Amino acid sequence: MERKEPNLQASYEIEIDAPIETVWNALAVDYGGIGKWASGVNHVVEFSGEGGDAKRFCSISAAGFNDTRERVIKWEPENYYFEYELYEGLPGFVRYSINKDKLTPKGDKTIWTSYNDMRVGGFMGLTMKWMMRKQLTKVLQNKAEELKHFVETGEPHPRKVEIMGKKVSKDTKMRKKIAVVEVEQKIDTPVERVWEIIGEGFADVADSNPNCPYSEWSSGHNEPKVGAMRIMYMTNNREKKYFVDKIAKYDPENHHITIEIVDKKGFGNLNIDYSWVNMDATKISNNKTLLKIRFNYLTRPRFFKSLAKAPMRKAFQRYAHGIDYHAKTGEKVTEQKWKKIRHLYK
Repeated sequence: MERKEPNLQASYEIEIDAPIETVWNALAVDYGGIGKWASGVNHVVEFSGEGGDAKRFCSISAAGFNDTRERVIKWEPENYYFEYELYEGLPGFVRYSINKDKLTPKGDKTIWTSYNDMRVGGFMGLTMKWMMRKQLTKVLQNKAEELKHFVETGEPHPRKVEIMGKKVSKDTKMRKKIAVVEVEQKIDTPVERVWEIIGEGFADVADSNPNCPYSEWSSGHNEPKVGAMRIMYMTNNREKKYFVDKIAKYDPENHHITIEIVDKKGFGNLNIDYSWVNMDATKISNNKTLLKIRFNYLTRPRFFKSLAKAPMRKAFQRYAHGIDYHAKTGEKVTEQKWKKIRHLYK
C-alpha cells in the first residue's frame, strides 16, 4: 500500500570542516555507530547488515520516548545520499517517519542537509503538528551539531558527554536497588554437558525451559559469543509475549554466561534496563555439576519487585529443573512434558 504524502516536514543544513568521504563514513557507512556521537541515542542495542540492508535498534536517551528500530530504505553512495525509516517505537499518532540525508562537497569541506518526512494522524497528531515541527527541527539541529563536532574533533559533543554522565550516575543509583533471585541445581552429568545447554545452546533455550515454547537466533546472529542475540517466545502466539536477549559475557573456559534483556513484549512491569541473568556451571566431580542461576532485576514501579520475587523464583527453578532433565535425557522439556516430570523435583 502506498504511503500518503507527509504532512509534517523539517530540515537542517550544516557545514562540516572535513572531506565528504570522512563525513559519509561516520554518518552512513558506520550506520550502527550513531551511539558514539548522537546525544539522543544511548547506544545501539542491535545492528545488522550494511549499506542498503542495514538495520539498527537504538536505545533512546530522551525520557518518555520508546526505543526505536530503524532500517535503510534507499542507499546511493555514489550520490552521498541515503534514507532510513523508523519502523518500530513511534508514538501511535505518527503514521511513519523517514529521514533523508544528503552530503554535498564544498572544496575540502562538506555540506550536510538532513530532512525528515513524517505523517501524523488522529486528534493528538493534528493538533500538535506546529509544536512537533519546531521540536523536529531542533532534533535535526542537535544531531547535525553533534556529528560536526565528532568528525572535526574525534570526540563526542559536550551535550553527548553530559547526557552519558547523567546516565552513568543514574545507573549507579539504580543498581543499588536491584532485587535478586537465585536458584541452584545439582545435575548428574559432566560440566561440559551442562555448558552445551546454557552456553553453546544459547539460542535453543526452549529445549530446556518449560516456560518457553519456542526460541531462535535474532536476525543476523547464528553463534554464541558476546553480542549474540536470541528471541525467547513465551507463548505459542509469538507476537504476544517474548524476550530478546543478548550475551554480555561469554566464558566457556569457566562455564559462565551473562545474559542481558534488550527488548520485550508482554512483561510491562519488568525494567529491562536493569535486568540480567548470570549462569554458572561448576564441576563437582566427573559426572556431577552445580548449576547456579542468578536473576538480577528491577520493576516499574519499583515496589512491585517484592511481589514479583516468588513467581520469578518459581519460573527460574522450573528452568533449572528443565536443564537437569534435558541434560540427562536429551528430551525437550515442553510445558506438557513438565507436567509429567515435575513430581521428580518435589
